[in-house]
Formats: sequence, C-alpha cells, structure tokens
Amino acid sequence: MEAQIFLMGGNPPIKNHTIVKKIVSSSKIERIIIFTVYRENWQPYMKKYTEVFQSHFSNLNTDYLLLDTEQINFDSYLDAEVIIIGGGNTEKYIATYVNQEFKNYIKHMLNKGAKVIGFSAGALLLGEKVYVSPNDHSDHQIKIKNGLGLFNQVLISVHYDSWNDKANKDRAEELVDVPIIPLNDRSCLVLDKSGNIIEKID
Repeated sequence: MEAQIFLMGGNPPIKNHTIVKKIVSSSKIERIIIFTVYRENWQPYMKKYTEVFQSHFSNLNTDYLLLDTEQINFDSYLDAEVIIIGGGNTEKYIATYVNQEFKNYIKHMLNKGAKVIGFSAGALLLGEKVYVSPNDHSDHQIKIKNGLGLFNQVLISVHYDSWNDKANKDRAEELVDVPIIPLNDRSCLVLDKSGNIIEKID
C-alpha cells in the first residue's frame, strides 16, 4: 500500500521528519497546489505549507487556489505531485470544498499517484463524515457533517492535545458508528489512495 493521503492533526509547518520523509522520498516533487479559503493576510501564511518542501526541491512551482473567491479550472492543475488542503474555519472549508467536482478532482489526482495532505480542517473534510469539535466554532456544540468521502472506516479529531478534546471526542463517538481517531498537533494519520489506514505517526 502506497502512502498517498496524509491527515495532519495540526497546523503547518510539518516538523516531524518521519512524516516529511514519507511524503518526499517516493517521488520528485515539482508542483504543489494549495487549496485554502480567503482570510486577512492569507498569503504570507502559505509559506508555512511549502517551506519543508522547498528545502528538498529547489525548482518548486506552487499555486494557491481559493475556491471561495475564484472560479477554478481543475484541468489546469492535473500535473501536481502534491495537493495541500489548508486549515482554518472547518465549516467554511466544508461549505467550500465538499462538492462533487472537487471530489472528482482529488480522486483523479490520487489515481495518478499524487499525494494529498490535509491540515486540520483540510484533513477533517476528507472523511465521509466530519467531527466538528465544540472548540472549532462559536456555537460550542458537537457537529457531525458530511465530507468528501475519501475514507470511511473512522472519523478523526484534530488538535486533540492543544484543544484538550478527549471528553468532546468521547461524546461525539456516541453519535457515529465508527471510531474517532485522535490526532495531536504533530500527529499524522497515513492512508493509501483507497482510504485504508497504513499507520499513525505521532
């Protein structure tokens, strides 16, 4: 099973060398696509996503795409080796990215061998069901939402340590029929392109 989906429990940059090695060792990376949503001063923050890759690959092309403000022609981005879905407001990310067109693009890219990395909200929305922690929004309620469906045997909980989210995660687990895997800020759940779990890196 080849590692192709990386669910990051926290924010960039990736500091765990084991995770970095898994992403960069199997192929040369020339183009990275980062999907994010608009917020104040979003552009400087993007460097955090790419800095670890730029230290390995000098001729890196990077595109930043905001589906909430731009009309995207996905056919222009079929040569990417790495696709990153950023973090931020989980419900805004779900509203922006959970649709059939984006799902088709991601599945097509996985089948071509691209690696897909989701950070925090970007990791959550890749599942069939999404656990939204009360710490993640102003309603302070547990929410279970629909995601893109790239994996379905589990849900994930992000920022598990920094949000002290155990009690919320345990309560949310009673609302779904599969386990919720906790991911700390530096943890990563590694899957193959079909959504099967390969390993968890802490």
